[in-house]
Amino acid sequence: MANKVIGNRVFRLKYGKETMVPGVPDMFTFKDGQEFHIVAGMMYMGGFPLPPGLQKPVTDWVLGNPMLFVEDTRNF
Repeated sequence: MANKVIGNRVFRLKYGKETMVPGVPDMFTFKDGQEFHIVAGMMYMGGFPLPPGLQKPVTDWVLGNPMLFVEDTRNF
């Protein structure tokens, strides 16, 4: 991810999977429909921000794999 701030976006994982996120040593298990929220450049899952060490790797993984996700950004 470049140093630009990404606006508010929501991505929903199409299918659950167990995967490695580049730059993170542990395996992640995601459920079908898992939502990834980017708010003011911060990645949130389950309503909570990810720890600082996971922000960039998970954001890069989500943005770099558009075929795995449905963009579900809502405008209110």
